[in-house]
Amino acid sequence: MTFELFEDTTDKMAQQLEDGTLDLVIASGSDEIPNLARHSLGREPLLMLLPEKHRLARRKSIRWSELASEKFLLLHEQHSLSIQVRRLLAANHLKPELVLQGAQLVTIARMVAAGLGVTVIPQMMLKTEFVKGCAAVPFAKPVPTRELTLLRNPLRAESKAAAAFREEAAAAFLS
Repeated sequence: MTFELFEDTTDKMAQQLEDGTLDLVIASGSDEIPNLARHSLGREPLLMLLPEKHRLARRKSIRWSELASEKFLLLHEQHSLSIQVRRLLAANHLKPELVLQGAQLVTIARMVAAGLGVTVIPQMMLKTEFVKGCAAVPFAKPVPTRELTLLRNPLRAESKAAAAFREEAAAAFLS
């Protein structure tokens, strides 16, 4: 059995779920999408990613107010994480300089390592080599989190493979 993995914005993948092109979608921060069933996989903390030699890199935690003068690197506006980070910045009365927008968080992390600015990453990214040259620092309470959800079309029969994947994804996130 062969599985295919696609990466795109939640809106585009939700459309593919509705038309039957995809069986399952793992999404973050997906608001209620009509016609799709949601299964929460849990929440994960968001972290501040800084160059290793940044003035805040050795801190135990960071307050949003300490980021007012920082240059930010973010995903393009249609990405769920970017939408959430922009909302967090606004909620904390920050209007930082946005120096780069990209399509891949891995590329943005490499730009952070090169000293071009800072970004916000999900905790799961810490387990990758892509944050080499960076320091990931937790936020002070209240710690921002993102919810990971599994989306499926309830009008389509769930295959055994899709059901098994759903169960494995839920178990993997809990571990």
